[in-house]
Amino acid sequence: MKKYDLVSIIGAAVCIIAMVATLIYTYKQQKAIAIEQQNQPAIVSSEATETLPAQPAAEQVAVESEIQHATAPIAQLKEAVQRPAVTFDVPGYMRVTLDGNGAGIQSVELEKYKIQTKNPEKKNDNVVMGQKAMPFMSLGAQGMKLYEAEEPEVSEKKLTTHRINGTQTLRFDESWELVEGEDEASKYTIKYTVKITNCGYSDEILPPMTLSCGALPDFLSDEGNTSFSKYLSGCAAYGRTIKNDAKTLTLRDLTKKMDERRKAEYLKTPANWVGVSSKYFLFAIRESKIDGQNAPFAGFTAREPVDANLPGYFAAGGVLPKQPLEMMLARGQSQEITVLGYAGPKSYQILEPMGQGISSILNMDLFFFWHCNWMGWLCKVLLKALNAIAEWSSSYGLAIILITLIVKIVFMPLVWRSTRSMKKMSALQPQLKALREKYKEDPQRMYYEQQKLFKENNVSQTGGCLPMLVQIPVFFAMFNTFRGAIEIRNTPFLWVADLSMPDPIFGLPIHPLAIMTGLTMLVQQRLQPMPDPNQAKMMTIMSLVFVVFFYNMPAGLTLYMTVNQLTSIIQMLCFKKLEKKAAA
Repeated sequence: MKKYDLVSIIGAAVCIIAMVATLIYTYKQQKAIAIEQQNQPAIVSSEATETLPAQPAAEQVAVESEIQHATAPIAQLKEAVQRPAVTFDVPGYMRVTLDGNGAGIQSVELEKYKIQTKNPEKKNDNVVMGQKAMPFMSLGAQGMKLYEAEEPEVSEKKLTTHRINGTQTLRFDESWELVEGEDEASKYTIKYTVKITNCGYSDEILPPMTLSCGALPDFLSDEGNTSFSKYLSGCAAYGRTIKNDAKTLTLRDLTKKMDERRKAEYLKTPANWVGVSSKYFLFAIRESKIDGQNAPFAGFTAREPVDANLPGYFAAGGVLPKQPLEMMLARGQSQEITVLGYAGPKSYQILEPMGQGISSILNMDLFFFWHCNWMGWLCKVLLKALNAIAEWSSSYGLAIILITLIVKIVFMPLVWRSTRSMKKMSALQPQLKALREKYKEDPQRMYYEQQKLFKENNVSQTGGCLPMLVQIPVFFAMFNTFRGAIEIRNTPFLWVADLSMPDPIFGLPIHPLAIMTGLTMLVQQRLQPMPDPNQAKMMTIMSLVFVVFFYNMPAGLTLYMTVNQLTSIIQMLCFKKLEKKAAA
């Protein structure tokens, strides 16, 4: 008897063929469902190679799902749900408005800071940061659409959303929570957390992801920017990991200079923090951690927003840490990333304790076109002195005057030497003129005789200008301090309504302090001996140039210049009296 007959063999073959056909059909059906789900309208669509504007809440499509298992199919899509915005408060400091569907922070209202405006009806309006079209702390994932898995959860000061990708393999649980500690920086801090879970059947490659810094213009208030250069105010910036300082980008850097090569380079540049700022306010993301371990942002993205309604805005974002294309997340594994967001004033006292050089976004170390550590140190000393004196005197205007007098007293010995040297040089002019005539055909001999004359009369050629050169860094330090100090913003003094703005009177574009700066410089030039007539003419012209140069400067700076020139005039009159007594 045969072990297997023909009927049994045929039956077994038919069963095997039927089973294989069933498996193939099931696989094709599941693949078709997955493709269809990916083509459905998504709540969020982001591209992580750059920080793109998140879709406004009105354009988002919310999906209600019933997920009994992480790998179960998404429930059939229903009509779009538009959830209202969620608002959290830190009393006395800020009010944060978040998109109800989890698209990020729409706006931050700062209760301690009022807008700068000439409209009396708006003078008590709070400063509001942010744009709905460019939310702050909004997640972007390259080439991935996210669907709502569960309804958002709202607690006292925390919003949590739950989303999943189209293939149901990656789940994103995001939360935004106010962090209110003892220090002032915490009053303006929002903690962002995203937990990514692989809920599929195999390892998953995580896409590159960015967290946006929102968008800010150069100037937030009604009035236009009146600083010397708008590019010294707002910027996009990131913290360099090596030097622990800020690398700032102007609007020109974001538009005309931001080519594909620069974009690619920035995407690979690690950063301690990323931010966008106006003249006085800042959006920043910092202290990024992955599974509780400190990790810098993997890259930096910055450009001008593409939204036509936001011209001149700065926009940026940070590439979340450890997110290269080969980053794998094992089946069932989770990864948690936390980031602290700051939305508040660009105050040195608040930013400096944060560390990692975030306070250098104030550009207090700027000297001409270079960044110098010694200039930053000098500005910080002046700012601390300004705040200390203002706290004692209850007036920043008076504090500026007192600081000017202190600086003047410190440099008085140098000014005295400069005045005496210039007077001696003026007395030698007839002899110098005779030497030029005598040796006009022999420049080397003329130079030798001039040096001999200076030595015999104990006169230094640099004695008159060297003390002036020493004071130039102090002037730049004053300029840097008063230009960006938020402390003098909206601060009145005498007829000045705001020390951080020019000082028009009677509603006319007449700025008395700037005019007084030029006039006092002219009087000082008349009192100071000038050995060279051409030099005297040049100084007269410079007085007029300074009026134009300082005309639209902050009143705090022109107040310093005016007081400085007045004290110089008083010094010269005192020096003349001392010389007369010495001669007698």
